[in-house]
Amino acid sequence: MPATEGIVLMTSRPNRAIAAAAVATLTATTAIATLAAPAQAKAKAPVWTRLSAGSGVGISSQPRVVRWHGKLIVVWPQDTDSAHTSIRSRILAPTAKPVGGVSDVVTSWSSVTSDPDVLLLGGVPTVAFGGLRTNDSTDPYTGPMAYAQAADATSWALGPGSLTQSHSAYGDYGFGVVDNGAGQPVSAGAYSSSDHVTIHYGIDPSVPAAAPDLQTAGTVEAQDVDVARDSKTGAIYALWYSGASAPTQQGVHSAQIWPAVGPPSAPAPLSTVNFGGGKASVNPSQNVAVAGRVGGGVWAAYSSGYPSPTKLVLWNVETGRTLTLRTSGAIQYTGISAAPGGRMWVWWIQGSTLYATRTNPSVTKFGIVRSVASPAAPGESPTRTSGDGALGPLDAVINVVGKVKDASGNYLAEIDSTRILEGLRVAVSPAKVSYAKGGTVVVSVTDAGVPVPGVSVKIGSVVEHTNAKGRVSFTVAKHSAKGVHAVTASAAGWWPGKSSFKVG
Repeated sequence: MPATEGIVLMTSRPNRAIAAAAVATLTATTAIATLAAPAQAKAKAPVWTRLSAGSGVGISSQPRVVRWHGKLIVVWPQDTDSAHTSIRSRILAPTAKPVGGVSDVVTSWSSVTSDPDVLLLGGVPTVAFGGLRTNDSTDPYTGPMAYAQAADATSWALGPGSLTQSHSAYGDYGFGVVDNGAGQPVSAGAYSSSDHVTIHYGIDPSVPAAAPDLQTAGTVEAQDVDVARDSKTGAIYALWYSGASAPTQQGVHSAQIWPAVGPPSAPAPLSTVNFGGGKASVNPSQNVAVAGRVGGGVWAAYSSGYPSPTKLVLWNVETGRTLTLRTSGAIQYTGISAAPGGRMWVWWIQGSTLYATRTNPSVTKFGIVRSVASPAAPGESPTRTSGDGALGPLDAVINVVGKVKDASGNYLAEIDSTRILEGLRVAVSPAKVSYAKGGTVVVSVTDAGVPVPGVSVKIGSVVEHTNAKGRVSFTVAKHSAKGVHAVTASAAGWWPGKSSFKVG
């Protein structure tokens, strides 16, 4: 155990230092000197909140989110009975706590897609989805991509018009939609056949749309489609995964779809690997993770490796630049979100645990990797994920078979959320201080390599704060207690960090 008593510290600030004469008289068994410090709120461990209610959440249902006036709108599909399906939503406050109960976006449809998307369209909360309102083939809402809106994000109403001419959007293999920057939607998905990506601009007053859909060329196979917009250039990109056998067609791909449709890219870096004399890849098992970065750029996140993907890859769709992270286990259900200042949050599932980390502003370095156990029932794991990091922390959302049971004693799938703080990295130099001579230790606190000023650093009961370079010095008196001494760092908005040094 680290020593907590018997070390005598003097801070490097003269007005806060312990008097040298007093230090000379202290022995190695003297308790640590206590310096007054402002109270620091203790970081709370992540707590999962169940957002859905009742049964009917399918394990393949992907929750989707959008930030609205600081709040987070969460949307997911849920069966209401054996013959009908609804799309439901719930709002999280900026504190990550639920506001009000569950709302119905649409209810009592024969079926809806497993991945309805939610966005702000001209600032108005909007849910886009494919489905069959009825089994009547003459019903105009049998097949095309539809939408619903609610100015208050709770009182949803089906919107007039549609987002596709295709009647096959009810069975999409991945779908996404974004505002083009002028209040109009640009959508892309793989509908019925996955041999191309279908694209549509705007809301057509007809149901299904009278204006024709567009298509990517040379896709061959596409699934797990999603879209994102570059906030700087306005360009919109669709991304998808292909399991095609041809090496040039397999893996993660992208294509610009706005303001014009461009050709598909080559396989994204490391999205395929050499295996068994050919190329192999792993299906992301949910829509390809892609997000526009604050300040410009579009980044995707996916796993690399086969048959067990143990490398996380961030890929700049426009420049081709990558950032990789080796993981401790097989990666599933990867997600990505923009964070303030150009940072990017990325997360993934390993077993029943959610892992997450945030980059630096230039997306060249990862921060501390946080691990949060999910509320999964015994033997279960999360099956889909979503999240948003626009406020700084990550508000993560998962689909998981939880510990609530139905009347027959079966565990129910549910939608849960939690808030995750990026961690502080603490470095101490030197790692060892002479018992006979004493010395000075310098504590450096960073977040993904960026110095963090104003952090409370504690050694024993002595507390000081980092300067503008994220550093603070402590003087260790000679004959301080031998052994390992803990160093902790805490600041509002971060998960505490810790390190240690040794006296000997």
